Amino acid sequence: MDLATAFTRARRGMREDARLYVVAVSSLAVAFLCLGASLLAITNLSRMADTWGRSGRMTVYLRDGARESDIAVLQSTLERLPEVRGVELLTAAQARQQFVADAQVGGRLSSLPIDAFPTSLEISIAPNTSQARLAEISNRVANFGPVEEVETYRSFFDRLQTLLNAGRSAAAAVAFLVLICVLAVVGNTIRLAVAGRKDEIEVLKLCGATDSFVRGPFLVEGAIQGFAAAVVALIVLFLGFAFLRSQVDTTLSMLTGMRSVFLHPAVALSLIAAGALGGALGSAFSLRRYLSV
Repeated sequence: MDLATAFTRARRGMREDARLYVVAVSSLAVAFLCLGASLLAITNLSRMADTWGRSGRMTVYLRDGARESDIAVLQSTLERLPEVRGVELLTAAQARQQFVADAQVGGRLSSLPIDAFPTSLEISIAPNTSQARLAEISNRVANFGPVEEVETYRSFFDRLQTLLNAGRSAAAAVAFLVLICVLAVVGNTIRLAVAGRKDEIEVLKLCGATDSFVRGPFLVEGAIQGFAAAVVALIVLFLGFAFLRSQVDTTLSMLTGMRSVFLHPAVALSLIAAGALGGALGSAFSLRRYLSV
């Protein structure tokens, strides 16, 4: 089969059945948009989990009325640990000021008294510190007199990992459904195209056309459908991402200190390639069933 000839005939066939192919591509684009949105959410959740996993943190909340000398001893002890990269004392007044600035609240919340915010030590942990070692340090610190509570944020990280695993499973399910959708939509579209060109196909066979010559344009048309649907979905997804990014980043940076990112180019190209391959497979299955050549 001459690929150039197949593309030429496929272009002519798609032009003749333009409405049919527009409906098919639009339907598939919605499916790919759902898959792309799932992958985008997973991409940012994975980045968040990776960032939190590398940037070890620990917050030591101090009791009310803790003596400065005891706090200084605790701070000095922590700074001598090889796993600790830095210790910052955050007073109640500083904690209140930081809360009001970060949360951007007004009204009653902005007038909360200083007593509502405990004094704390913000500890930076080396990225390669194991969770077992972090738990050991936490238990040792909790035994100091001025310490009220120690927060390692491990529970938050575990919940994030659980959410990420659930998201990956959901994305895999969506990908499977998209594949079924591509096979069904492209298959039905090609079936209708075959029915519309039945006379042309019979003439080609009478003139001695080979099976691959007859099937070639339909395979190209199926691949183009999947390719176009994936491209359209990515364009729409990027425009939506660009439009909402500033609003999302405001909340995300406040909570995690990071900004959202779009799909990696390799992921986007893989999505487009999968669309083209799925379209070609859908066309092949349809031709095998409805076209006897």
